[in-house]
Amino acid sequence: MVKSKYLLINKHTSRRSHVKSIILKSMHIIAIALLILIIRVIYMLDAHHFYRTPNDISSTDYFVFTSECRIPYVDPFSSEALDRFEDFSHSDCGNDVALIQQFYDHETRQYKLHMNMSAIEEVTRANAMNINDMRCCYRRIKRAGENGFSLSPCHQFQQDFVVPRNIDYLLTECYSNKTKVVVEKNAFTFIQYRNLTGSYNATRISKSGIKRPSVLLLGIDSLSRINLRRVMPKTFMHLQRNHWFELQGFNKVGENTFPNLIALLTSYNATIGKEKCQFDTYGAFNQRICNIIWKNFRDYGYRTAYAEDKYRYSTFNYAAYGFVEQPTDYYLRPFTICIENNLHIKKIRDIVSCIGHKYYAEYILDYALQLSFTYSEEPIFGLFWVNTIGHDYFDTPSVFDLKMLEYLERMQAEKILERSIVFFLGDHGMRWGPLLRLKSGFLEERLPMMFISLPQWYRNEHPDFVKALQVNRNRLTSPFDIYATLKNILEVTNPQKEFHYLNDTTQGISVFREIPENRTCHQAGISDHWCACLSYKVVSINDTQVQKVAHLLIDEMNKYIVSKNIETKCAVLTLSAIQKAFRKTDVNGYKMNNVITYRLWYLVHPGLHSFEATVLFNTIANQIKINIEDINRLDSYKQTAYCVDEKQAKEYCICRE
Repeated sequence: MVKSKYLLINKHTSRRSHVKSIILKSMHIIAIALLILIIRVIYMLDAHHFYRTPNDISSTDYFVFTSECRIPYVDPFSSEALDRFEDFSHSDCGNDVALIQQFYDHETRQYKLHMNMSAIEEVTRANAMNINDMRCCYRRIKRAGENGFSLSPCHQFQQDFVVPRNIDYLLTECYSNKTKVVVEKNAFTFIQYRNLTGSYNATRISKSGIKRPSVLLLGIDSLSRINLRRVMPKTFMHLQRNHWFELQGFNKVGENTFPNLIALLTSYNATIGKEKCQFDTYGAFNQRICNIIWKNFRDYGYRTAYAEDKYRYSTFNYAAYGFVEQPTDYYLRPFTICIENNLHIKKIRDIVSCIGHKYYAEYILDYALQLSFTYSEEPIFGLFWVNTIGHDYFDTPSVFDLKMLEYLERMQAEKILERSIVFFLGDHGMRWGPLLRLKSGFLEERLPMMFISLPQWYRNEHPDFVKALQVNRNRLTSPFDIYATLKNILEVTNPQKEFHYLNDTTQGISVFREIPENRTCHQAGISDHWCACLSYKVVSINDTQVQKVAHLLIDEMNKYIVSKNIETKCAVLTLSAIQKAFRKTDVNGYKMNNVITYRLWYLVHPGLHSFEATVLFNTIANQIKINIEDINRLDSYKQTAYCVDEKQAKEYCICRE
């Protein structure tokens, strides 16, 4: 008889072993859970420590506490917020080494392409290729209108190829000369040095001997000052330790990127912009009346650049015409269109994260570094805007925390911060998703981050600016103030020349001047709906006036849909439920007069989509007053508004199909 290699055991032994096994498995699960918790706590701990110190909040636990504005402290590390947080810091764009590398010669001001021979040897070995058959070539990328690009034929190049000065960006291909199989595609940008040309004013100022700081705006879409601490703690700690000035009361003025950046770049609000600039017409953004401030910097002798990722949804192109003529000296859009259509893409969730060997955001920030290196002895102005890491989900910026830290540290090491005023900013917080369902969601959405770094020499020359920034840290500010600050920077470079506003109703005050203590949202150019100065009291959702206001809101939304001639495509909206209701008081808690301001969160049919509105209700006439385009949708319209093209109308359209 063949003996079994397994020993026979009795029922009691089996039962005991089974119980022991369950206990061990449970302990194993608990240990893993504890390990994850410890890692999570360590990841957040230092940032949390910074956040609860006098260096970060006022002693009264308010971001702003003035006679006209109270913005309360929000803990970014509350348990309800962390329960919704998923850490993406482990993600990367792959470990493979690029076959082609780029170098910049500061002395000759020229770029070179270097073949990484060890990487090429490894690739050829892995693909059973002969290294002697490997060839690399480049295709020049050129702008072909605002929404296109052209590629030249592929030109072979040799080791340490010097890039011609007329090439701003190119695509490389490395392939087997025998099989013609392409083993790698890559893409590179070049800020090529060019002599200054322009107006008389620019030439005169460049010879005046006045020391002029460079100005860089580094922006991350949808990142609030609260969420920065939560999802990018390493970046936040760097800003704190290196004494960047933070505007804790920086309040957005419009729903999405466009109205907030337009206010910052032009001094226009959406209404004035439409009247003067006619944003919805072809070529509008190139007009001088559009007042985009990079034109003024160009007049003052600055080299200018603009770069933004996610080209289909970029600020001036989403449901708009963009620029007929290239808007700045250096413009990245042709390159971003090319790489999105030619390089390998990796996504996190459903958004583009990596293109080729790098995070998409790296191309934008590398462009900023290149501009700073090429013009290290001349002033520059640049807007560098990143959409891909934070637009759709509040927690995905964590993937870029370490990289962002590396860029800031490199700017410090390369002495870029010694010659530049740098604004590190957001346009708004998350506009939909789980954060908005928190008690603090109202503030998360309305308070984008705003940090400012000044060179030491600039601080020494302008101690009054430093003092004002310290005061303004806890004052109410808005994007209009950043436009006024940019204007202020230019005025300092040429005190004899007056900088004229093209906007007679601008609301901005330079943050280099003390913001009045009694400033209101209205004075800052912020409408009631977007104002973060909390002076509301909870009202029952069953209140008669609340119910009346909610139904009037639905009527106005349906009228808006009809006014846009999209009622055949979009469903008629009906009220499903009121989720929350608030009535405005003054800062001391007193009720207002017969015209009452209500703020409502409500759901509509079809689809149970969520909206937020701030509305004036006349209790005598039983009528409401509201700008419909200020009604805020709290969930994404991506899947429900595909049947209409107009950007603003998408907010309120639920497609019938």
